[in-house]
Amino acid sequence: MFGKEVTLQTFAKNKYRRTLADVLLADGTNVNHELVKDSWWWYRKHALGDTALEGFKKEAREGWKGLWADPQPVPPWEWRKRAQR
Repeated sequence: MFGKEVTLQTFAKNKYRRTLADVLLADGTNVNHELVKDSWWWYRKHALGDTALEGFKKEAREGWKGLWADPQPVPPWEWRKRAQR
């Protein structure tokens, strides 16, 4: 996606006032979906209407792909809480 033009379909702001959006390439590729397929984390609370993400996560997890190769991966939000202690 580096260097490519994208379109943001914004749908909300989180509690830190960050924009929440679907990121789309010119050919219609949903970057959010591609990242989850590649085993990146996603925050279910901010993607309630996107049922495809759960399926992509399941496929990546069952395939032991990326972060799912670790039997006990730590979600970033849990890691941040631990780091603040």
